[in-house]
Amino acid sequence: MISSEGEFIPKLKSLIDANLDNPSFSVDAICTELGISRAQLHRIVKDQFDLSVTLYIRKVRLEKANELLTNTNLRISEVADRVGINNPQNFSKYFTETFAISPTEFRRLKQAPANGADVVTPETITIPDAMLPPVLAAPDVAIPPDSHSSSKRANRWVLYGFLLIVLVLGLTIFITTYVQSDARPSDDVKTSLTVLPLINMGSPDTDPICERLMEDIHTGVSLIPHLRVIARSSSDQYRNTQKSIWQIGDDLRVANILRGKVLKSGEQIQMKIELIDAKEDRLIWTKNYNVAHRDVFQLTDQITQDVAKQLNLENKPTSSEKLELARTKNTVAYNHFLQGRQLVITRVKSDVLESITRFDQALALDSTFAEAYALKALAYYVLPETDTIKPPKNKQIAEQLALTAIRIDPGNSTAYGILGTIYFDTRQWQAASNAFKIALQNNPNDAQINYWYSLLLRAIGRVDESVQYSSKAIALDPLHPVFMGGHIANCAYARKFDLARAGIESGEVLFKQSYSYQSGISRFWISQRAYDRAVTDLQKALLLNPDDNGNLPALMYCEAKRGNRSKAQAYLRGLASTTPRIDYNRAVVYAGLNQSDSSLYYLKKAADAGYIYRDMKVVTFFEPYHAHPVFKGILRQYHYPSDR
Repeated sequence: MISSEGEFIPKLKSLIDANLDNPSFSVDAICTELGISRAQLHRIVKDQFDLSVTLYIRKVRLEKANELLTNTNLRISEVADRVGINNPQNFSKYFTETFAISPTEFRRLKQAPANGADVVTPETITIPDAMLPPVLAAPDVAIPPDSHSSSKRANRWVLYGFLLIVLVLGLTIFITTYVQSDARPSDDVKTSLTVLPLINMGSPDTDPICERLMEDIHTGVSLIPHLRVIARSSSDQYRNTQKSIWQIGDDLRVANILRGKVLKSGEQIQMKIELIDAKEDRLIWTKNYNVAHRDVFQLTDQITQDVAKQLNLENKPTSSEKLELARTKNTVAYNHFLQGRQLVITRVKSDVLESITRFDQALALDSTFAEAYALKALAYYVLPETDTIKPPKNKQIAEQLALTAIRIDPGNSTAYGILGTIYFDTRQWQAASNAFKIALQNNPNDAQINYWYSLLLRAIGRVDESVQYSSKAIALDPLHPVFMGGHIANCAYARKFDLARAGIESGEVLFKQSYSYQSGISRFWISQRAYDRAVTDLQKALLLNPDDNGNLPALMYCEAKRGNRSKAQAYLRGLASTTPRIDYNRAVVYAGLNQSDSSLYYLKKAADAGYIYRDMKVVTFFEPYHAHPVFKGILRQYHYPSDR
């Protein structure tokens, strides 16, 4: 028992110091150890430090981190571990907020005695460029439905005409609202939410019901305007987690967490939903629901409305209308749909083929299920070559399915995203851009589409904008290694090296087994002509994914650049066959050997035969050729937009 506040504070500090490297150390642990209630603890800490208990613990951790960075040679990720912040991205963010300088820059200044004093304070150091730039807010205006009906046997030109009308209308709305939204502030962490997997309190055979409720709640809150909702690919990683609420909030960088329990008893569904302040681990709101199974969609609609109300956000009627158009009222069809969606995510050939069967089963029960058509389109788009379906046939089928989804639901963001990727692959730059913009106008919380759009912007040379959209993708899905790898490459091509380093540091622990992440790092080093370091990361990427066609010629480029010309030449001699892709690989390696004539010859030969690397306009390999007539001619040949 603590007899006075004077005795309590040293004991509190000593307890925190003893648990600095324990990321699970929590407010409850302090209360148990020191024999004090949460209310008393919060009052004392607030009076003494004008901070919440959670923020005081963080302050102690960061002060220790400052000391370790000053006095040891520990890597930044090791320092983060020593002070119990096991997400390097969050460590970098909190350190920068506290000391107004990133850990990397702080250490660099400490290692250069002439550049500064021993103590870094916000008054003496300005905030560095490493802070994330504001992310463009996506508009929230619905696309007006097309007034013309389509016959079941409408021909391809009618479909294209329909699509063109919708694209133009949607793009006009997007541009109008986008200009208006420019004045709005960027996403605030206070309006951020993650939905944790629901806990099934009943028998395992009711798991599909829990999954269905989870999907519908997540989709519903994702459509609330001005609310950033973490993608399920990140939030699902906390199923059955032992992590505390504030740890989850730290990992995902969100202010609010929604969690719940479900019990199906007969034909009744009981749910308990809780909305929690992640920073304070404080219950904001809770509610019990009890409805008939047949009314499950009304239940999830009500939960969405209640969450919006608790967060002081207006859930417009158009959001509910979008959800109504996308889903089905047939519960069996919905179950087939959920099974198909899980299968297509794997990208494994057998699973993708089976997913198409499940989507067909769903559509047989409800032929107006727009989202099932859209995900069936995705399945065909990602389907590897089969005996009966070969490229480009799979993309043609995907395009028709996406158009069907749009006819049923003119605001279906998934379908527009698929169209955007198809048009991107076929170098229809403006059509791809229009499709992605409309997709994001309808669902700005779609991390995948934000990421796809960033890749398009990168390819056509709008690299600053590409960074804005990949920043939003990783904010929405912070545990996705592909998004982080692509974001690092975007930052490198945009020469935003501080941002790239921040991404590398944040992924050092999370993504070191991801070839996409290692590939992104290699592009960062190549852009800085640090070829030795690029070789190391390219070798790691190739070990993780030996089938990647782009990393081996990039490795030989770097070997040539760092003086190992014989390795690059041996690689070229080993390329016995001649295909457009191999000719492109030759162009990359000859660029590394500084043989520009040979490089441009094979680059042009590959382009004439139908192959062009879509990032050719920005990739470091060909920077010396940007003013060359042959290079500029290839860009015109593939209708790349001219530089602004």
